[in-house]
Amino acid sequence: MTYSYKYIVIGGGMAGANAAIEIRKHDPEGSLLIVTREADKPYHRPPLSKEFWTQPNYPKESIYYDLINDKSIDFLTETTVKRIDADSQAIEIENGEVYQYDKLLYALGGDPKWIDGPESERVLAIRTLEDYRALRRLADKGSKVIIVGGGWIGAELAAGLKVNDLDVTLIYPNEILNEKRLPLMLAKKFQQRFIELGVELINNAYADSYRVEGDQVHLKLKDGREYTADTLIFGIGVQPNLDLAEAAGLEIGNGVIADKYLQTSNENIYAAGDILNYPDVIIGRNRFEHEDQAEHSGQTAGRNMTGAKEAYSHGAPLSYTDVLDISIEGVGELSRNRDDAIIEEVDGGYIVYYLFEGKPTGILTYNVKVDLDKARAILANPPESSEGLRGSLKPL
Repeated sequence: MTYSYKYIVIGGGMAGANAAIEIRKHDPEGSLLIVTREADKPYHRPPLSKEFWTQPNYPKESIYYDLINDKSIDFLTETTVKRIDADSQAIEIENGEVYQYDKLLYALGGDPKWIDGPESERVLAIRTLEDYRALRRLADKGSKVIIVGGGWIGAELAAGLKVNDLDVTLIYPNEILNEKRLPLMLAKKFQQRFIELGVELINNAYADSYRVEGDQVHLKLKDGREYTADTLIFGIGVQPNLDLAEAAGLEIGNGVIADKYLQTSNENIYAAGDILNYPDVIIGRNRFEHEDQAEHSGQTAGRNMTGAKEAYSHGAPLSYTDVLDISIEGVGELSRNRDDAIIEEVDGGYIVYYLFEGKPTGILTYNVKVDLDKARAILANPPESSEGLRGSLKPL
């Protein structure tokens, strides 16, 4: 069977959802199909590792995008795209059905990175709503959880599960938790809160493999140490889903290469979200994996699919985390030459200006709120001297 749509969005995440919303705003009549591997229709993902664990009364239904009740949008859920034929402007799904398009959005995001070990309900990564449901079923008070990976999601889950009375071990490869993203002084403060909470921290450690025996998971580290738990969670990064794009002949390279209009090397295919490699107006060509990037890139791609010619101008996307009583926000590149940074103490919190060759590449706040649009403006037009950065941002 062959079907035809004016617009097809492959990927039911936040980028795809925001694109669909904009398509509907600017073309209410054009036929629109969203194809997603998940059983759930599009939803907002950050609460899966944050509010769902720290706010008992958080309204879980509120995470769904309004478009799930839009009868003018068709959905294929629990569906995998097998092939994109860019020449004939069509996709083929796993059952052999073919769907033609005028414009296609490639927003397939990424899959969690893994290590050697068998598939098990007790081993997971929190990327989807179904992952959250699986972890909630396993999260009995007093049960033992090992989390591998000390990034934002790993840290958020470690804190959230601990306050839900689970026994939590967090394993990460650095000396200090999150020292790759935070200046050493702030990384030590960050780590200390986990020590005070009672999370067991295993630093300078790399996971090698795991095995499952009955209702226990045994994790082996590269140095031979072994840890046992009821549940094992991976938060060691994401691998962008590029196979379909590459097979379709799209230009790839640390993501799907797109121009300033988020148009790929094929004029009828756009890209957005975690897989998008684009020319950022502030810090240059880059790829970001975060909510802010997914939403804004999806919106611009959606508008351009309907005929707009709008350059993507949301430079230096936001990344953030809320862990315990710590709130961190950052814009721009937050890991390049971290030790070359200006740190200001302001209102009991901190503002950090990361520098590369004397110029600010990223700005991070720790327990203080600032105008992030002004922070982006500073990155776009920095003062002549890096010392001129001091005092340039005021707390709100």
